[in-house]
Amino acid sequence: MARPSKKSEIVQAAAELFSTKGFKATTVRDIAERAGVLSGSLYAHIDTKEDLLIEIVRQAANEFAQALAPIVQSQESPTAKMRAAVHAHLGVIASSRAWSTVYLDEDMAFSETGRATVRQLRRTYEQYWIQLLEEGQQQHVFSDIDIGLTKLFILSALNGFHRWYDPKGRLMVHEIADHYADMILKMLA
Repeated sequence: MARPSKKSEIVQAAAELFSTKGFKATTVRDIAERAGVLSGSLYAHIDTKEDLLIEIVRQAANEFAQALAPIVQSQESPTAKMRAAVHAHLGVIASSRAWSTVYLDEDMAFSETGRATVRQLRRTYEQYWIQLLEEGQQQHVFSDIDIGLTKLFILSALNGFHRWYDPKGRLMVHEIADHYADMILKMLA
């Protein structure tokens, strides 16, 4: 197995630190120390600390999208797709906790340019949820409710999971996902 590149080690270190300390409280020195490089040599791999943040968000957004794309494109029923989408979303959060925490929590840390990039990444992912809801409505499986608000409601509920989920808690991720999916599907009926 190939050893991760120094840049990927730096990005991973930044994700871990940003998720626990926050972007603003994390220094370049913190990142360099965690990645095992001198802080001056960090800039041989990155341009700015914000570039690291954008890279983390880009990779997390890609992971969320890769989890949902096959579900949306499947031939399953809208109900089965929604259930699978809830499982996929919570699964990404649980398996990539640091990355998803940064993706979900660090909105205010971006410059205007960075914010525009992140907004586009999120819109792309949210489009999958819109497709699921539209398909369910077109097939008369989901009620005729406002799709934009419903998407926001569902994602707000799912995205809060990373704040309270404890892997050592009484419920496994798939059990929580089942409960969430049941509630969401009741709302959509």
